Amino acid sequence: MARIGFGVALAAFALLTAAGAAAQQAVVVQGALCRGEEPFWQLEASGTTAVFNRLAIKGNREVIFHGAPQAFMFLAPAAVVWRGDSTHLPRETLVVTLREEACRSTMKDGPPLPWRAMVSLKTGEALTGCCTVLAGYDVKVAPITEAAKKPPDDWARALPELMSAVNVCLGHEDARAKWIAKAGPAGNGMATIRILQFSGRYVDCEADLSGKGAARIVAVNPADPPLAGAGNPLFYPARETPPMVRCGRLERVNGRNGITLGYLHYDPC
Repeated sequence: MARIGFGVALAAFALLTAAGAAAQQAVVVQGALCRGEEPFWQLEASGTTAVFNRLAIKGNREVIFHGAPQAFMFLAPAAVVWRGDSTHLPRETLVVTLREEACRSTMKDGPPLPWRAMVSLKTGEALTGCCTVLAGYDVKVAPITEAAKKPPDDWARALPELMSAVNVCLGHEDARAKWIAKAGPAGNGMATIRILQFSGRYVDCEADLSGKGAARIVAVNPADPPLAGAGNPLFYPARETPPMVRCGRLERVNGRNGITLGYLHYDPC
């Protein structure tokens, strides 16, 4: 399970309770990263799965649970409960109760984490630790983008005709795309796609608009001036873990068959 970076869910609470919140997109708690000492344990939880690791006498013990979080962001302090059952027999049930309060490690110095956890796996045994919580827009209810209604200076207006080339670029082993900052026709039936890699470097991908043939990846010189119009919106490819954003506007990009191809993020954080 890929490790996910987490932000404080306080921003989600503020969005939900502020005046005019009806105009905001829905924010939901989607996971948590927790750890504890004496005994040592670690938990990585998403919206559907939790991986629990515990240091045992005979080595680390890892158990996978299927479940979901339930948030009580209207409480003061806010609280989250994650509950799920293990995927092996005999079945185990994991219950994690999170409370928003400063939580310090018992073994080392450093800044506190923003949430405290109480973990229960079986009767008569409970663990405590500290967590960060992941919250962001609920992508399932994000509005579907309408490319034809976008202004002429919005590069996403041409996204439907660019998607075949975009998919070729995303499939290239040298792309490793975190997001696409801009894409557009380049003449002679070709498209150029500016990609930010997970490494933090930008590359340009050149591909045929028809989606046929191979893509060509060219590194972007960091000293080059910024590409006009790049970065607003950003295009996140559809992945198992959707983008986690709490500001701006998020739109779903659907294909003709209704399958989500990715997400456009306007006015990114």
